[in-house]
Amino acid sequence: MTVTSSIARQVSVYANGQPYKPAHGRFAPRAQVEDRLALGPPVVQGRPTQGQFVRRVVDEMRLRFYKRKTIKAYRHAVVSFLRWFGAAPHLATHEDLRRYLLYMVDAGQASGTVSNHLSAIRTIFDKFCGRQITLGLVTPRRPKRLPVILSPEEIIALLQAATSLRDKLILGLMYATGMRVSEVVRVRWRDMDFDRRLINVWQGKGRTDRQVTLPTCYEPLLKELSQGFAGEDFLFPSESSRRGSCKRHLSPRTAERIMERAVRIAGIKKKATPHSLRHSFATHSYEDGCDIRRIQKALGHVRLETTTIYVKVARPGEKGTPSPLDKLYHVAPKSSAKPVGRLKIHFQQQPSESKGCRQAKVTLAVYNNSRPIYFTGIVASEVRPGYVTLQIPPLERWEEPMRWLNRDQRERFEEPEFYETLQREISNRLLRLPAEP
Repeated sequence: MTVTSSIARQVSVYANGQPYKPAHGRFAPRAQVEDRLALGPPVVQGRPTQGQFVRRVVDEMRLRFYKRKTIKAYRHAVVSFLRWFGAAPHLATHEDLRRYLLYMVDAGQASGTVSNHLSAIRTIFDKFCGRQITLGLVTPRRPKRLPVILSPEEIIALLQAATSLRDKLILGLMYATGMRVSEVVRVRWRDMDFDRRLINVWQGKGRTDRQVTLPTCYEPLLKELSQGFAGEDFLFPSESSRRGSCKRHLSPRTAERIMERAVRIAGIKKKATPHSLRHSFATHSYEDGCDIRRIQKALGHVRLETTTIYVKVARPGEKGTPSPLDKLYHVAPKSSAKPVGRLKIHFQQQPSESKGCRQAKVTLAVYNNSRPIYFTGIVASEVRPGYVTLQIPPLERWEEPMRWLNRDQRERFEEPEFYETLQREISNRLLRLPAEP
């Protein structure tokens, strides 16, 4: 809306001919208001078919540099609405959209899904085409849920349950830096600033760049692994890439599967996802006395209100109000670890890719009623002098031999303490083998 005045500056005179200034303030002459509000040309004109309409709005989103995932989500929402509507897009009305949203609610869709569809249709029909069919429709209320936070003990068990060096590094970096799973899989070697102990995160959520702190405990390992890789190579290359080629990064879905497997092996009952490591980083940092502004900067949040959710879930300090039940009971928890029984470890040394290091195939022989049950597929590698990693196949590959174990032995195989003991024992025995020249 623009305000224009057709009143020119006038000079009034007294009766004696002396000029005076026009009145100011409340007595000043009012300007004439003209409403010249005019919407810009719509993205889609005329009466297009559904296919033509979808193609035009997708092209418009590409011109406006919407992210690929946003374009995919918005396209899915508008195609779903048009399929339900069953007519040309220009015939859609406010009441049609209202009945469609009610149809989604009756179908059992979550409030977040309904909200995402409404936002997509508002952007495409109202913002792009000037239809205003969403006018008066309020965004559905979303339930306010607290994030899933893992305790420090659960973080240790999770990292111990990771079966390979790559898996440990992915989970460890997400917890140590607070990066999202889509950001950690896209880290390149050139993003590592070892001198300043920083990791550069380029174009994260919201198309913003930021820097996170490189954990000191991972710095020697990352420096050693960076030898022989170009700056353009990804830190976590895709599993489908050719050997020696790191031009494609690991899929975020693969990282989610790594987290799911580690949670299952560690015996964590919480519904933990890779984003739970980000929540745990922020919560533990706040509990250790870190400033909330620094946490906001590390997480890349635009609004401080988004970061203050971790203040609510943070554990109270030592001087917090104790529970009255703690004054009644002072019983220390007992360890519930069950023995796996008689176990033998067989080594078959293999040629190692690293000079002066050891590598061996490991077979476990678990005895049940004096009968050996063999578990194969374990590979122990010395990636650098004195540092041994263990690659354990998923439990699905051991489904057949585990059928011959008793209940206590199967439960022991699913406990993280068993793999911690296995890691320590195999590492000690592997380092005693003669190293290849």
